[in-house]
Amino acid sequence: MVLPDDTQPRSPFKTPPRAQPPVYVDPLDEPPAGGPGCLVWGFIGVVGVGFAGLIIVLAALAGWTSGQRIAQMNATATQSAAINEQISRLSGDITGGNLILLQARLQYLATLTPGVPGLDGFVQTATAVFLTSQPTLTPTPSPTLTPSPTVTAAPLNPVATASGGGFDLAGLLQEARQSVSLNEWETAIETLDVILAADSSYEAAAVRSLMLQSLTGRALQLYRAGNVGDLAEANVLADRAEQFGDIGELSYERYIATLYLDALNTIGANYPAAITALREIYSQAPNYRDVTQLLFNQYVAYGDAWVAQTEFCPAAAQYQAALGILSSAEVNGKLTNAQTACAQATPLPGPDTTLTPGAGPTIAPVGQVSG
Repeated sequence: MVLPDDTQPRSPFKTPPRAQPPVYVDPLDEPPAGGPGCLVWGFIGVVGVGFAGLIIVLAALAGWTSGQRIAQMNATATQSAAINEQISRLSGDITGGNLILLQARLQYLATLTPGVPGLDGFVQTATAVFLTSQPTLTPTPSPTLTPSPTVTAAPLNPVATASGGGFDLAGLLQEARQSVSLNEWETAIETLDVILAADSSYEAAAVRSLMLQSLTGRALQLYRAGNVGDLAEANVLADRAEQFGDIGELSYERYIATLYLDALNTIGANYPAAITALREIYSQAPNYRDVTQLLFNQYVAYGDAWVAQTEFCPAAAQYQAALGILSSAEVNGKLTNAQTACAQATPLPGPDTTLTPGAGPTIAPVGQVSG
């Protein structure tokens, strides 16, 4: 019998520990790719589009604000012109002693806000003229009468007084009729204003009819003149004419003129607003003033603005709309460049030349030959 060797160290485990199995590595597997995933790139794209949209919204808001400011400036200029015209006529009324018309002008100026500078001086002068025009009564001595018991006082007959504050209203009405027959609208309006201020009930039907005819005639004269500055005054006359009756075709002239003035206030500051207003006029009266050329210029300028932001697809749409209004080889080249860049989604430099509104030769409408 062989005894175990007690001098050798013994393991405390009854059984030997199990070895860990080896890890199998497939040599065909590729290591995971590094860098951001699709979700990160998608988030970056959404943020970029959001910033671009924010920039466009801020640009549109800035254009709208500028347009409102320009409209307010034009309205103030129109009111200032009306005030200056009334003030310039005050001196003539004072010199001529036309107190009725002088009073009407001062009452109108007193209602304006803010107050008209120097109005107090005109009021004081008008008051002095009024007091000076009053007749001075000189007492006349009369003999002392001895009453007779046999004489009874006879009843007094009523004395007829002239109506209209001493004005010859019949003569003024005849002058107004003559001015209307000669198409002297401004003279007729001033004469009729004197009649209305003196006695608004005098020959009311005839006066109102003549005033309606005079106001509409003068307004149409201004609408069809070449000066754009006359349009605002024509609108004021049309509004006043409505107080005396139906203004007929004048209502349409006022509507188109209002759209035209609104468009002019937004040109260069708000392309979408200007195009909308001009498009409304073009759809109804394409030959009205220079609306065709203005609409063409706005489409081209809007397209150039998109190109400046490397947004070629919307730029191509604006150039295409412009060519639907007028033909232009230069704009056709811009359209080709924008369409190519839009299809390739690669920014391309635009043409060196730009279209300046109102500059260069007149471009004939599509389908017509320029003279």
